[in-house]
Amino acid sequence: MNNPSPGQTSAPLPGQTIGMRIPLHKPRWTFVLLGINIAIYVLMAVLGWQKYGVLGMDQDTRVLVQFGAQQNNMIAQGDFHRLLTSMFLHASLIHLLFNSYALYVVGQDVERLYGSGRFLVIYFLGGLGGSLLSYVLGDATPSVGASGAIFGLIGAEIAYFYLHREAFGKHGQQQLRSLLMVAGVNLFLGATIPGINNLAHIGGLVFGAVLGWLLAPKYEAPSVFMPAGDGSVTLQDSNSIGRRLPMLLVVTIVLAALALVGTMKWGG
Repeated sequence: MNNPSPGQTSAPLPGQTIGMRIPLHKPRWTFVLLGINIAIYVLMAVLGWQKYGVLGMDQDTRVLVQFGAQQNNMIAQGDFHRLLTSMFLHASLIHLLFNSYALYVVGQDVERLYGSGRFLVIYFLGGLGGSLLSYVLGDATPSVGASGAIFGLIGAEIAYFYLHREAFGKHGQQQLRSLLMVAGVNLFLGATIPGINNLAHIGGLVFGAVLGWLLAPKYEAPSVFMPAGDGSVTLQDSNSIGRRLPMLLVVTIVLAALALVGTMKWGG
């Protein structure tokens, strides 16, 4: 038998045990989004102090509206940008810290598993789904916060571990149960504590789960056997945004339909 030449790999030997690794991506946009949220909060605090003489842990409602809080009457009049800008605003320092910690933890996990492009699609469309459900079913109270988008990430991670529950075994099942518990507890708190926009949480979770299901990595054995130093090989991901464009278009149409229903409700 001829030995493989340099740069060439041979197939695994019969009976040889091969470890498999999933491809993981380096989180980047999670930290960018964190930085944007913090920077905007500081800008709002400065404006509230300079313009209204308000300085404290809570943001002035007038400043929140000026920066793009979700206010359903104003959205119906044409301020549709508020459906997205509200995702970067926070009503208090506690609100900012809580959402920042959640984004730091969940965001890194989802970005590692899905990659930056799919992570951003899930974050923004999931957050938009939360805003639109609140637009359709919510009231006229101004609403802000990244929690709808964060729930979108939680929904995507739930979809990921459900799809790969057999491959990850007990660890995957434990992770899935933990995520379901986190989502359930937070939805319960959102339903019982006044002032929390639980509709945004529900919408983000549902759309995030759908997007996570559509965009979840599909692992396949590599076409070329190239083991690492420890003898393991990295699986290939055959899924991508491009492959899922038709279904993403369907999701976009559903979002547009919600925007239409909300505008009919609030613009009537």
